[in-house]
Amino acid sequence: MDCAFTFGTKAETLSNLMGRIRSGAIGESAHFSCEQWLADPERVLAGLQAKFGSRTVAVRSSALSEDAANSSMAGAFLSVLDVPASDLNALDAAIRQVVRSMTGNPKDQVLVQAMAQDIVVSGVVMTYDMVHGAPYFCIDYDDETGRTDAVTSGNGVHKSLYVHRECPEHLIRSERIAAILRLARELERICHCAALDIEFGLDGRGGMHLFQVRRIALARNWHPVTERRVHRQLTQAERFIEQASRPRPGILGARTILAVMPDWNPAEIIGTTPRPLAASLYRHLITERIWSRARARMGYRDTGSAELMVTINHHPYIDVRHSFNSFLPATLPDEIGNRLVDAWLQRLEEHPEFHDKIEFEIVPTCLDFRFDAAFPERYPGLLQAGDLVRYRESLRRLTLDSLRPVPDNTLDLALQNAGRLDEELSRTPPAGPDLDQAAHLLDRCKASGTLPFAVAARHAFIAETLLRSAVQRQALTQDRLAHFKRGITTVTRDLLTDYQAAGAAGAGSRARSDFFRRYGHLRPGTYEITSLRYDERDDLFADMDPGTPVPAAEAFAPTAPEIRALDTLLSEAGLGEIDARTLFAHAAKAIAARERIKFVFTRCLSDALSAIVRWGASHGLSRDDLSFLDWDSIRASRHQAIMDDMDRHYLGLADQARRSMDAAHALRLSHILLSGRDIHVATLNRSVPNFIGLGHATGAVVRLSANTSSTIQVQGRIVCIENADPGFDWIFTKSPGALVTQYGGANSHMAVRCAELGLPAAIGVGEQIYRRVSHAHHVELNCAEKILRPIEAA
Repeated sequence: MDCAFTFGTKAETLSNLMGRIRSGAIGESAHFSCEQWLADPERVLAGLQAKFGSRTVAVRSSALSEDAANSSMAGAFLSVLDVPASDLNALDAAIRQVVRSMTGNPKDQVLVQAMAQDIVVSGVVMTYDMVHGAPYFCIDYDDETGRTDAVTSGNGVHKSLYVHRECPEHLIRSERIAAILRLARELERICHCAALDIEFGLDGRGGMHLFQVRRIALARNWHPVTERRVHRQLTQAERFIEQASRPRPGILGARTILAVMPDWNPAEIIGTTPRPLAASLYRHLITERIWSRARARMGYRDTGSAELMVTINHHPYIDVRHSFNSFLPATLPDEIGNRLVDAWLQRLEEHPEFHDKIEFEIVPTCLDFRFDAAFPERYPGLLQAGDLVRYRESLRRLTLDSLRPVPDNTLDLALQNAGRLDEELSRTPPAGPDLDQAAHLLDRCKASGTLPFAVAARHAFIAETLLRSAVQRQALTQDRLAHFKRGITTVTRDLLTDYQAAGAAGAGSRARSDFFRRYGHLRPGTYEITSLRYDERDDLFADMDPGTPVPAAEAFAPTAPEIRALDTLLSEAGLGEIDARTLFAHAAKAIAARERIKFVFTRCLSDALSAIVRWGASHGLSRDDLSFLDWDSIRASRHQAIMDDMDRHYLGLADQARRSMDAAHALRLSHILLSGRDIHVATLNRSVPNFIGLGHATGAVVRLSANTSSTIQVQGRIVCIENADPGFDWIFTKSPGALVTQYGGANSHMAVRCAELGLPAAIGVGEQIYRRVSHAHHVELNCAEKILRPIEAA
């Protein structure tokens, strides 16, 4: 049985552990107080040189306040690495730096450790989630730089992993992770403490090194039932995922995958843990039925009542099997479709970095110019010759139907439908109770807003896929494709032009009132009721500076060689009834239509949210209260008597949802779930950024959120936004230097806006890259060379 253990300073704790751990090594060390150093530095230096000889050492703080039971100043003081112990001046300078960085208490200590050699992995493991006290081993590590302080210093390349404390050992497939967990569990036993913060390193021979261990000071704030609650939730989540993966009537494929970024990408639009109203409106307007109705209209397989989005304790996921079914041509036999869906799911499992690029890297959603080479390369032997011909032909017909410039083309019908909605919204709204107005607006938004938008978005994806494949076949250059996109005028360029006119005209002008009448409905967080509209924020456009002139749309005319090359590709693909000019015209129309229809439907949705706000205010419900109610519970009062005071009833529901959301934040789930077993180990996937254009920018970083004041300095800076929707268009009036988003796809609205304006951007960089970039002081973005990296300030 282990003897009692006593925590002390950083140095004392390591000394007390010396000789007691078997799963890791503690390097040779020495420590002394600041008082001893100040009294006789020569003696201290002589002792250190005698002990460490020619080795390099780390000189680290070991302050009394640094590792206390009830508070921690982790990282507050200095560490100096790779100091040659034989160099008296270097050692003296390092110690003085560390002493100066501490509190001035003479009892504070300096810890000198022999540098561990050949470190290939370094990092920190918390034995519980530090904020919520959720039962996870939280591992933050760097396996690229070879630095022992890469994670603790904030430099280096971080990777994060969350392992549930009751995770079965056979699910840990990495020996490195298993070694980290063995060290953590052994330290828990020795220290008689389950809440530990451990700094470690792993060398090239597999040897584990312990650099530091301290108690997690925040443990006293954790809710006592969190651990039981998370365990209970994980059990239910595992059952739900396994159920979702079973065979479904009318749905092809042997299993499913759940992911946050494919297809309609909830992570980008509503976030990874949206509040109930936002999530329910997204479902109501798009992922319940509209998404599949739009695709069925364009010749894809009708998935019936299958919903695209599922939620696991407020975490939204796309059911990828349903998504993949909806990309099958309607005329394709089930037997072929089954094999395709299973192969696509397998490719996503093998390449999770494509989870935000499925239409370009996994699923052929049209017949592009690379299909004949790319399909057998990605899926060798999947389809016999006859089946492959049949699949190709069904894609060819679907693609031709999309591109044909005929009066009943689904893109033109979508524009007409949305145009009627735009006219309706410009008229005085019909009289009636606020909740009835909201319900009416949302019904109209589905029928004439999100449905035509989904059609236009699919047309834009098809056009983008064809043009990208034309670049790959060298009929166009990447620069010429970027030029083409800069020539497309969308609502964003209109907004910037109108903003300049309003700024030049001044306060009280008609141009200013016209600006807010047209764009006032926009809000950062399209579905989020707590996010104010442009016309509800006094700060956003208080000082409408005309600023830099809006870049004019660059006229694009394909050259004769480009036309010949594209016509040849179209003919080879069996799309010869469409010529190059028609393809360019359709692509320009589709991209502009998608942005135009999005602008219309977001106005309809925004007006509906305003009506819900008015209804809530009449019953004593704040915006925050309303955000915790789902749409079904709100509209139920229209046809079902509420047998209590209205405010009491809905405030009770909101409070219940708040508690549920608090619990949801403690649950750690991966962005991709392959099976129910994946709930035990949560990884933060490293996405491949979507670089927009060929531009280059270097500058200071500014992070924005939905509630950021417009007074923040944006001009010339690298703007970082987690999930940027159309409500963030105001940033383009401030002349940013570049844009980086955590979520978003290669064809998302922000990608289109940046391409149109020629603004360098990295869209959908993923959680790990985004965290590193957004916390840097300065960043370099080079789209041509696909470089995104923090840099030292000039």
